[in-house]
Amino acid sequence: MGDEKERVIRQFNDTSDGYLASSVHAKGKDLRWIEEVVRRERRAKALDVATGAGHTALLLSQSVDEVVAFDITPNMLRLAESQANKNGISNMSFVLGDVEKLPFSNETYDVVTCRIAAHHFPNLQKAIEEMYRVLSKNGILIIVDNYIPEASGKDDFINTIERLRDPSHNECVTLSKWKELFIERKFTNIMCYQTWTSSMDLNEWVSRAKPPKENRAKIYDLIEKENLNWIDKHQVHLQKVMWVCTK
Repeated sequence: MGDEKERVIRQFNDTSDGYLASSVHAKGKDLRWIEEVVRRERRAKALDVATGAGHTALLLSQSVDEVVAFDITPNMLRLAESQANKNGISNMSFVLGDVEKLPFSNETYDVVTCRIAAHHFPNLQKAIEEMYRVLSKNGILIIVDNYIPEASGKDDFINTIERLRDPSHNECVTLSKWKELFIERKFTNIMCYQTWTSSMDLNEWVSRAKPPKENRAKIYDLIEKENLNWIDKHQVHLQKVMWVCTK
């Protein structure tokens, strides 16, 4: 396993509890949109990639016969399983592994979801290829993630601050890059379902990832020096997108 993936495991093993309580992860309005899309027609099996604390998988369990919660981080997976047990959910299973090497047969799932996680993947293209492979014919892929504005001139600062906050962060990409990746994989009905701004208290956002003191200081120093319209001394305003694509 590469260094990038080891960083992801270390980071989320250490910070898993914070993501269970996070309002952005537990109560985001995109959960309602995901439910809206999945319930449009009967779908039997779902896979939630990079499930984290299991919020999306728990939601899917109400709409499909069977859902697999999949993550590379043991503590996150244990947390998701504990939430399923607490809520009496019996149609969920939990699998540890790497999104770039999904341990499932071709065309196994009618729905594959990945929510607020893809910016951690070292090889986003490979991850999308794997998600496409395990989708059944006419299955749907739903991805929610942060994105960066087109030609903003500040792209490097967004990813720089994200990496200072969380060393497992790889890259946020533009909407056009996302669409290019879906087209390359030959998805159809590629829909930018929603875009929105998610605003959070700056200190809460930084603290959730538990960065070292020197990195925290660098973040606040950059905020002081640069005129960044997405972050200030009090709040961070992340641009988010929800994609819905058909195989």
